Amino acid sequence: MNGRKVSRRAFLSASVLGAAGVMAAACAPKPTPVPVTPKDTPAGAATSQPPTPTTAPVSVKEPTTITYWTFWGGFEEMLDEWKATDAYKKFFDERNLRLDMASNVPKETFLANLAAGTPPDAGVRPGYLEFMVRGVVIPVDELLAASSLKADDFIEANLNLCSYKGSLYGIPANECFVRRGLCYNARMVAEAGLDPDKPPVTWPEVLEWHKALTKFDKAGNLVQIGLDPFDAEGGSFAWYNDGSFAAESWGVDWWDESTSTFRLNDPRLAEAFDTMGEFVKIIGPDNLAGFRGVAGQGGWGGAIESEVQAMIIEGYWAPGETAINAPEVSKVLRATWVPVPENRRGVKLQFAGGHMVQFFKDAKHPKEAFAVAEFLNTKEICDIIFKRNGWLPALKSYIATVDPSPYPGLDFYLKSVNEANEWWTGQPCEITEFVDAQYEPLIEKVYRGQMTGAEAAAEFQRLCEMEYKAQGYA
Repeated sequence: MNGRKVSRRAFLSASVLGAAGVMAAACAPKPTPVPVTPKDTPAGAATSQPPTPTTAPVSVKEPTTITYWTFWGGFEEMLDEWKATDAYKKFFDERNLRLDMASNVPKETFLANLAAGTPPDAGVRPGYLEFMVRGVVIPVDELLAASSLKADDFIEANLNLCSYKGSLYGIPANECFVRRGLCYNARMVAEAGLDPDKPPVTWPEVLEWHKALTKFDKAGNLVQIGLDPFDAEGGSFAWYNDGSFAAESWGVDWWDESTSTFRLNDPRLAEAFDTMGEFVKIIGPDNLAGFRGVAGQGGWGGAIESEVQAMIIEGYWAPGETAINAPEVSKVLRATWVPVPENRRGVKLQFAGGHMVQFFKDAKHPKEAFAVAEFLNTKEICDIIFKRNGWLPALKSYIATVDPSPYPGLDFYLKSVNEANEWWTGQPCEITEFVDAQYEPLIEKVYRGQMTGAEAAAEFQRLCEMEYKAQGYA
């Protein structure tokens, strides 16, 4: 089972996981489900029409409709292109299956249907570990063994993220690969009098860049920022598929799986809160909130693409998304190692993570929906997703053939697989979503001067211990 750190070998190799297991589903009241209508199927429309008899009735079996939901937007725009591929013919048409896909499904809609017993057959929705723990997704070891996919096809660390207590409960797909890099705009850096060919490697060095790159107008309005350390991947904490950036940077293993205990009240994590909070104090918390409220200056790449933010802590997808959304900015985008404290200088850390497709026990056709995972992991579909979104799968054979040249900065991430000297992966804590929900309010109290980093770390520990016990795990 995956833990806090993984070896480079675990990222580059793969192994077959254990036999399928069965988990008991949690009992809960079932609210009214919220319908989701994919764009390609008008509400109330029939999925097929019976054949018109000629001389004698001909029995034609209607296709089985497979529902597939994603929390990302934009996937439905790919559906027509997907349906024109040989892969669609092989995995859907030839099996008499039909794919109905809905993207940008809100979390509330997803969870309401899940609780009501009307989930999609297959879905992508962070909360992967909780779905495994609660027994709402089916084990897929036997389905994988019988499919065209094989365990050895995948990067081992990605496949391990899909497992719980020896069984596999998902298949890596859509968007996988490494998650850690400091992206920066070389033109903005040079204009600030800094050397884009000598990027910072420690937090004190990044702070100096941040000070030089953060700008206010004569009226004191914020017009440009260097780094918001809590933007994008920098804000991850207890994200099972994306990790705990602050803890990783300071070398803190915040969860001990062997003893089921938290290690959040760690002096190093307290230092992380104080250090990262200093960046926001320089900007001004209210200034940053107003800055983010301006159209085109949001987090997760918006401000980078608008060239009002110079640096961002992001995964491998940032180069591709920037090239697609802002081609001119892409030309000056570079990527390097994420910062670490001075006493960890020389650490080149990387995170093995990504998303997965899971199959829901209460759905109509969860086993048939395994075709979704097979389909998404064909070269044809991976090519379409890489071209449209800049996203990569967890397929070793595909990663080995990727040409990074269309997406400046991607070469760093590809090379980092061999050059990283410290690897991390998701923490298998049963209440990861609760842990993550406590993080942002606590760090805000730190950068607003309402708490010290040490006080926030102690409170973090207390809250999570109480919840773990309340949920019956302690």
